[in-house]
Amino acid sequence: MKKRVLILEDDQDTAYILGFLTRQLNLEVITSNKALFIPDIKRLSPDLIISDHLLGIELGGNLCKTLKSKESTREIPVLLISGAVDLPKIARECEADDYVAKPFESNEILDKIWELIYKKKFSFA
Repeated sequence: MKKRVLILEDDQDTAYILGFLTRQLNLEVITSNKALFIPDIKRLSPDLIISDHLLGIELGGNLCKTLKSKESTREIPVLLISGAVDLPKIARECEADDYVAKPFESNEILDKIWELIYKKKFSFA
């Protein structure tokens, strides 16, 4: 069974690019243009969540913090993405497993997805 990635991104172009890149790793991709409720995330059972920090009126960092505070979801890795200048601080405070600043390089995001899904390094050089 393929590993599943949930992409939470309100910018359609960025969501498309993230989905395209993620599929290159032979992963199943589910996308949403808004933050989801915890029961919906549990039902989808993702192996990784890639979340924009600014999801319309929602904050991906707040969702991440909630996920990490619940026993049933704390083990799901969260990759936070954003153009926010203080992204490292936001990621640390919400306990994200990693972060990528926008605009991102394809190899950088692929490498981080691979590491978070399979817990090992992969070189795309």
